Amino acid sequence: MTTEPAHDRSLGTLLLRVRRARSAVEQCRNGRVARDELADARHELMLALQAYVSALERRKLPVPWRMQAELKLHRDLFDR
Repeated sequence: MTTEPAHDRSLGTLLLRVRRARSAVEQCRNGRVARDELADARHELMLALQAYVSALERRKLPVPWRMQAELKLHRDLFDR
């Protein structure tokens, strides 16, 4: 994970982070991993989605509804 602030990164970089995080979650779901590893991967996905959505909103660009729903799902998982 990169340490530069999300507002300084390009949308392409942020979207790549989302794609990598999605892939990591998928790999954890399909493999034999500890529950904590899956939780960590999901948390990283939530952070990646938040950064991307925030960047879109700052640029006054539309946020795809599926991405909004995905982010809400992951937020709800961590608010339990």
